Amino acid sequence: MAHAQLTPRQKMINMLYLVLTAILALNVSNEVLDAFKGVNDGITTSNLSLSEKNNNTYADFQRQYAIDSGRAKAAFENALKARELSRQLYQLLETYKQQMIAEAGGIDEATGKILRDDNIDIATRLFVENNGAIGKQLQQQIESTRQQLIGLMPEQEQIAAQKTFALKIETPTNDRAWEFATFNHVPVVAAVTTLTKFQNDVLNAENHIVESLYGSVYAKTEKVDKMEAIVSSPSALVMQGEQYKADVLVAASNSTLTPEVFIGSFTPTVKKGKDGKYETIESASEQVPLQNPVKVDVSGGVGKLQLGSSAVGNKKYYGVVRVKSSTDNTYKFFPFEGEYRVSPKTAVVSPTMMNVMYIGLDNPVEVSVPGVPQQDVTATINHGTLTKNADGSYNARISEKKNATITIKAKVNGKEMVMGEQSFRVKRIPTPQSTVDGVVKPINVSAQVIKNSRSIIAKVEAFDYPVQFRVLSFTCSYRNKNGELFKETNTGTEFNEKIKVWLKNIDRGEAIFFDDIVVMGPDMERRTTNALAFNITSK
Repeated sequence: MAHAQLTPRQKMINMLYLVLTAILALNVSNEVLDAFKGVNDGITTSNLSLSEKNNNTYADFQRQYAIDSGRAKAAFENALKARELSRQLYQLLETYKQQMIAEAGGIDEATGKILRDDNIDIATRLFVENNGAIGKQLQQQIESTRQQLIGLMPEQEQIAAQKTFALKIETPTNDRAWEFATFNHVPVVAAVTTLTKFQNDVLNAENHIVESLYGSVYAKTEKVDKMEAIVSSPSALVMQGEQYKADVLVAASNSTLTPEVFIGSFTPTVKKGKDGKYETIESASEQVPLQNPVKVDVSGGVGKLQLGSSAVGNKKYYGVVRVKSSTDNTYKFFPFEGEYRVSPKTAVVSPTMMNVMYIGLDNPVEVSVPGVPQQDVTATINHGTLTKNADGSYNARISEKKNATITIKAKVNGKEMVMGEQSFRVKRIPTPQSTVDGVVKPINVSAQVIKNSRSIIAKVEAFDYPVQFRVLSFTCSYRNKNGELFKETNTGTEFNEKIKVWLKNIDRGEAIFFDDIVVMGPDMERRTTNALAFNITSK
């Protein structure tokens, strides 16, 4: 188990990746770009398989560690360190991939391709520009992770691993820096594939380490000298109305064991030892040490426990695993206990600015479900649209004056369910106040003040949202000293030439009026605002 072997499929993917990288230097055709997508998809599939394989190895390690923690302690702790090192580098690579994909316009849902997969500037900006700072950091992280992983292996295997280890930086054939040779003027699909390949390398390296550590402890193990019942559940949090599920098994390497699982209330014969763990009970009788025992279905040697969740709160359960000896017809009972919490179906919807939404505006909304990761929470709205932002918040756009309802769903244990709804009042944006260059109220003014005015401006005062209204038209009336009244219709916010002449020549004792002021805001609704009147009291 100490030497990771590549599957034929993996070898083919690696070879095709090298071929495409060579072709890339000669010709970036659509066929080459499509081939990179195919290689990236293949490596991604391989990564999923490797992740599952690694998880299975960790699970085996965990079970054996539970049986004999003394013998497995050092190796198991190193395996956990390897998993964390792998996770950190894998996530860093994924972050850079998603950043490039986002800058390239995202993924085309119809084809699965990156929208601007031939863009050669994105990877260059990210990894090569600024003296290649990010590229050098990535190279250093890869090399550092490589050395730390190798350092976790048994000493007798470390020297050989330096040559065969999957995760490594290839030195460019010329004097160029690694980040320049790898990412300069490279199409974004090729850069993404390169990072996916490094993710594959780190998973292969992790697999190499963990199997090596596991083999160093258990490769020669033929018989277990202790068994213990273990309860494994994907989640200790259960939504009201759903079922709590857990696996109950005996951690043992003997393939002839045929365990039976029961739950109920312990009888007085069940006791804990000084270490706080339940003691194994040996008996010539098959009678389980439980009151009102209920048998649990067993599949492949694993008990499939399912418990109800009709009531909210913490729930504890107790049980035993019964194993019959294959030699003397005696029985061993391995007690266990478990606990889970049943939570009500709840959701939190918080309007960021106020408890209402406005037609025509981006109304910020935050949506969350306690105990559920943000990426597993979705929300929809009626009478409008709800757009999710990169930080997990939403913008609600309301299309009509009806109460809006947001429906929240969450994926819990692989199943999507409705967690709740929240209704909001919907209002129109307040009608703005008309002004002349910021002069709000009709007042007595000097001729000099009004002569310098240029336009009608509509302003919304004391409103929490930044909002602008556009002046569509208005009527201007001018009364001279002789009492004669002149009218002019103006289109737009700026005064036309005739009104500018009136204002330029206006004098004490005259007056000017603005009415029939029509404006339009973000809700695309035409409105008429307040009229304005100004008496000229001085020069």
